Amino acid sequence: MSFLKNLGDKALNTAKVVGNKSQDLMEIGKLKMHISQLEGDIKKLKGEIGEVVYNAYINGQGSPSEQVVALCDSISAKYTEIEETKAKIEQVQND
Repeated sequence: MSFLKNLGDKALNTAKVVGNKSQDLMEIGKLKMHISQLEGDIKKLKGEIGEVVYNAYINGQGSPSEQVVALCDSISAKYTEIEETKAKIEQVQND
């Protein structure tokens, strides 16, 4: 009987490990998707910078530095968030 109990315990432990790994993989997938969204946001912000600079040029205005700086600050914040998310992925992988 103890053999069957040990076998059942091992099966239960294996199932728990597999469940935990599945949760880790799901979490990593969500984090990677978040990084992709942030990268898309960065691309849009860079496009906005180009639009602002071009519109200022066409309209004969000086340098639109305030708008450009605000957009650059947003981009920097997104890069920081990407690095933080990558750190979370690494933490999940190492657990």
